Amino acid sequence: MSKVTVIIPTLNEAKGIAEVLHELPLEELRSSGFQTEVLVVDGGSTDGTRSIAAEAGAEVILEKGGKASAVRRGLVESTGEYIFTIDGDGTYPSDAIIEMVELLQNGASMVLASRLDGDICPGAMSSLNRFGNKLLTKLANGLYGVKVTDLCTGMRGFKKGGLNGRLPAGKGFEIEASIHNILADKGISEVPIEYRARKGESKLKTKDGFFIAVRLLKGRFGKK
Repeated sequence: MSKVTVIIPTLNEAKGIAEVLHELPLEELRSSGFQTEVLVVDGGSTDGTRSIAAEAGAEVILEKGGKASAVRRGLVESTGEYIFTIDGDGTYPSDAIIEMVELLQNGASMVLASRLDGDICPGAMSSLNRFGNKLLTKLANGLYGVKVTDLCTGMRGFKKGGLNGRLPAGKGFEIEASIHNILADKGISEVPIEYRARKGESKLKTKDGFFIAVRLLKGRFGKK
């Protein structure tokens, strides 16, 4: 029986984590024949995030060091064939996992939940972030010869085996680009989603766009 693992990196997401966990389509996945595993990998929250996640039934792992460290730890601890990462701030509709896992079963190595190909709710994404994301996506498409619409999405699914035992490199928000570096040549699909306004404070900084671009270049021409 195949297993789906959901990795949720968190840092002070008390306002959104319960909703994220309750919306996960675990029963539907189980009724479709999947085992399920939910790992909340927390970077040292001080607002009760870990307690809320544990009460909601998730396995909680403490891993300080930022989003990238959390995802890597989640990958190490995961036992699923299909891996999904999703932010803990309530912005992504987790029911999209159902359609995404079907695409993975049908041959895609990675599936992105695309905000820019879907609907962005008022206040969910600033004009600057939208512009930066489009620019980084265009860079990734040019470097890797693929065509995606939302490189920086915080919700994606992929086959763990596609990583070939490698853990994605980088810090913070570079993690999405690093996963892209490894899987870009193996078949990527996208699912349009509704992107909602986040609950709580954003951790994304303008300078993160620069580091993401550098990670893309390193992955294409140097170390992945």
